[in-house]
Amino acid sequence: MRMTKQQPPLKTLQAFAAAARQQSFLAAAGELGVTPSAISHQVRILEDWVGAPLFVRSVRQVRLTPLGARLSKRLDKGFETINTALEDANTTAKDSVLRVSALPLFTSVWLIPRLERFEARAGKLAIEIDTSNTLADLDGGTIDVAIRNVRRPQAHLVSRKLLDLRAVPLCAPTVAETIRRAEDLAHATLIHLSAGSRGWKQWLAAVGCEHIKPKSNLTFDTIPAALDAAANGRGVLLGLDPIIWDAPAARGLVIPFQAPVQSADAYFVVHRRADQSRHAVRAFSDWLIEEMRADFRRLKLASRRALAMVAS
Repeated sequence: MRMTKQQPPLKTLQAFAAAARQQSFLAAAGELGVTPSAISHQVRILEDWVGAPLFVRSVRQVRLTPLGARLSKRLDKGFETINTALEDANTTAKDSVLRVSALPLFTSVWLIPRLERFEARAGKLAIEIDTSNTLADLDGGTIDVAIRNVRRPQAHLVSRKLLDLRAVPLCAPTVAETIRRAEDLAHATLIHLSAGSRGWKQWLAAVGCEHIKPKSNLTFDTIPAALDAAANGRGVLLGLDPIIWDAPAARGLVIPFQAPVQSADAYFVVHRRADQSRHAVRAFSDWLIEEMRADFRRLKLASRRALAMVAS
């Protein structure tokens, strides 16, 4: 039985390939982060295994022998095949799971009712959704796609606008009976979200009532809890029009008085530029845009109806 000669270690082949590309043991050492003597040693191991010189050595440089040039060309093709295989495996693994960061309100009232349609389109893709209010770190974290409520996404990310938002005061009809104008909020309880604690302050300043101090403040860490509090007459909440009208708890709320509508920025879908070629990322982003376009007219009508039916 013929015994197969054991092949040289991978690090030996890598050292030779680097030296062949650079035509220098010193430059190859810099590329691989080792010493020139380590490169020379590995090349010598490969020459001993082959049984012939692969470089012609001189005082200041080395150059490939015809045999070395032939081996270098074939090894480069081999390393290219390995790199392609590894990149393909990595991309396939990434595209088997899509990790999404989406704000709680958007997730519960808009995304979840529609998600089944994307799952039917995506096949075996597993979807993980993080609904934390904390801004997802797309640069260093594990999130692939984020739906953010911002004025302007970071320039280094790929971003597409989903929906413009406006901040409107909301309360139960019984509370609205005592609030006829913004100044009356001085006699009301303001409901805040811990993740957006500056919301009321900014809104009051925008309508020229920054001097107002409410009777009391009530803060919650989730939008469902804040909505339930408003629906139970506990105070006045700032809601995001028009998405807020899809929340069941908001359907019994009213806008207590006419006031200039204030921008609350917009929802954007964002992802890393490096992931533009990933099928799962592109497919999910495209699907979100399609769904929002299809739903835009309904959302606009809901907004117009709510703004027109200010409590009298």
